[in-house]
Amino acid sequence: MVTIKDVAKLARVSPSTASRALHDNKMISPATRARVRKAMEELNYSPNFSAQNLVKRQSNTVAIVLPARESPQQLGNNPFFMQIIQGITSVCSQEGFMVSLATGKTEDELLASVCVLMKSGHVDKFIFLYAKVEDTVYQAVRQNDEAMCIIVGHDETKSHERTLFVDTDNVKAGSDVTQFLLERGYRQPLYICTDMSEIVQESRFKGFQKAVSSHHIPAHYLRLTNAPSDSHHLDEALKRTPTIDAFVCCDDLTAIYVIRLLELLKIEQSLGFISFNNSLLAELESPALTSVEIFPYDLGETAAKLLFQREASKSITKSLWIPHRIVERESTYRR
Repeated sequence: MVTIKDVAKLARVSPSTASRALHDNKMISPATRARVRKAMEELNYSPNFSAQNLVKRQSNTVAIVLPARESPQQLGNNPFFMQIIQGITSVCSQEGFMVSLATGKTEDELLASVCVLMKSGHVDKFIFLYAKVEDTVYQAVRQNDEAMCIIVGHDETKSHERTLFVDTDNVKAGSDVTQFLLERGYRQPLYICTDMSEIVQESRFKGFQKAVSSHHIPAHYLRLTNAPSDSHHLDEALKRTPTIDAFVCCDDLTAIYVIRLLELLKIEQSLGFISFNNSLLAELESPALTSVEIFPYDLGETAAKLLFQREASKSITKSLWIPHRIVERESTYRR
């Protein structure tokens, strides 16, 4: 196993100089640092970051905090999270940082996972892949005043100077998709959500409300929880408002779930569907789903860049916005 002593020997410097060069110590000349880097590459040397973290009580790890989900499949089967994690990881690797995922079936489990990272791993850089009202996990992280938090989402109540935001304008996106349906002749869309306490879903519903209200159409929504009773609730909603002719679903997986429920209920699928995330699943569904491309890789990449830029400079904007685009497919063709 290659050690820092081997690197120092090849670079013709002392081990302490090699270590300082590895950490970009300004006391080491650029020429010496370059020689040490070259020796590292030739020897394929990887620093033992874990040991260094224990000594310095600091971490070169960025924690990615995923939303709590009762079913692991709700995260594992959702391409959105994989793409956003890839965007984050690409930037962290360039900066010499590792990433660690914090997950949990419940908010308590997620909180425990994050606390372990803070206490045992000395992690103080966090990227939250969700925004939630009265989030106990975020509140726990914020007890460390030096912790840097990037939230993929937006929440005006989280006003700490070391909390920044990267997001899509979900209110506008919700309004745009609803207007898109109405322009194609649909008259009574129904908004489908899974958890209105997640700000992204609430924001999309606000946009939905804005669009239907401008046409004097009532704003109905239905919450589905992946429970056996969901088919009953959907059936009741359709009977209660028989004019419903389209669905605005909070994401692609939810739209596919609703399609399966309709099949179970033996309801003719002449209804329109539009959803969010534009995942491969949306393209493969039958009929293929019209969906909103929110560029998750770009969201992740931008979040990570903002994290490191903020550490280098205090004159960084508080929020960055990523544009969205509607990708039209068969699910919104009038049949």
